[in-house]
Amino acid sequence: MSARAHGYMPPSPSPPPDRFQREIDDIIRLAERRLERQSFGSRVRRSGRRIGAGLGRISLHLPAIEVMAGWGLALLLLSWLLSLPIFRGSLLGYAQVWTQAVGIALLALAIIISVARGRGGGSASSENKMWRGERVSYGNPYGGGKGFLDRLRRMFRR
Repeated sequence: MSARAHGYMPPSPSPPPDRFQREIDDIIRLAERRLERQSFGSRVRRSGRRIGAGLGRISLHLPAIEVMAGWGLALLLLSWLLSLPIFRGSLLGYAQVWTQAVGIALLALAIIISVARGRGGGSASSENKMWRGERVSYGNPYGGGKGFLDRLRRMFRR
């Protein structure tokens, strides 16, 4: 008896997709892509990207450390001037506390950032050097002096 008589059909290799089948696959792929673009998640992602691109034009980064420290010192000087007896009774006298708080905050932030960035100057070119796809650093090969406390000790060493 043959294999066909017992109901067994040997697997035949599927023929390569012809041009008509590829066109059908392309139409299905385009329809799936269109449905994906119309979905709620896709709309949220696109609007989020648009908002991000709009906000990208507004730069919200901190100024240079020296500028920040200068503004902090200027505000501290202004708060000292506002604490003089001439301004005590006016509304400018009440602004003295706020200018002093913002000045101290800016000065402290500038000091903390400058201590944390180390001796290298913090330039991006020295921190992100790449060679053959790997990051290269020119620090101490023995690993000393890399921590924040080590930097503080080095600053206040005699």
